[in-house]
Amino acid sequence: MVISAKLKSNIFFALKVLVALMLLKPILSVIVTLIFVGLIRLFILGRSVHYADPIRDISVLKKGDIILTGKDSVWAAFYIQVSNVLTRKIKHRFWSHAAIYKGDGKLIEAQPAGIIERDIQDYLNDGSLIRAFRHRYITDEALLDRLIEKCESKVGDKYGWGGLVFFTLSSFTPISLNFVFENPIVDQWLKFDNKYFCSELIVDSYDEIGYPVSPFDGWRVKPSDFISNPLLEAVNP
Repeated sequence: MVISAKLKSNIFFALKVLVALMLLKPILSVIVTLIFVGLIRLFILGRSVHYADPIRDISVLKKGDIILTGKDSVWAAFYIQVSNVLTRKIKHRFWSHAAIYKGDGKLIEAQPAGIIERDIQDYLNDGSLIRAFRHRYITDEALLDRLIEKCESKVGDKYGWGGLVFFTLSSFTPISLNFVFENPIVDQWLKFDNKYFCSELIVDSYDEIGYPVSPFDGWRVKPSDFISNPLLEAVNP
């Protein structure tokens, strides 16, 4: 029996697909299990956890403060909350967004529409929870002015969907496989595309004034990571 070249090619392709599926199956199994565990923690345990001390008076805020926002509902940005409860304590589940406080009631933030300036009152009006963190070692007003200038220079830039996708994937990927996301191609693409998602905007802006707030690239940092950062202190409401 003579096997045609086309049939050989198809058989070879099918074998490659089969091998790939065999290798992917255990990896996908771990990822699915993690997501399932996260959903259970969020929707069963998370419902009883509430944040009791949000900021309501913006007079306690200062220029350069890192603002975290979120909602009490487990359904609000639940995909980020799932990531939070997988990597942090359940009490930190709420925080799905981060912004920089410019002063005078204004924020600079990354939204799907791009990098924008916005009134912090918008969050207070829609029932969002707000907390803030301040850099322990920056007291020079000139440095804070530079930080705000760096953020303002990005207003109008596009949202970093690429960084958000890689961040989401790396959140649910077992630590032993995170090397997949730590390569020069990914790093260069996400560093120089002039696009940012919320916490990436903050990390990169602090980097640019010479006061890094994370050892990781901005696209690897999520809002809740600022909570336990030793360089930052919580702002009392």
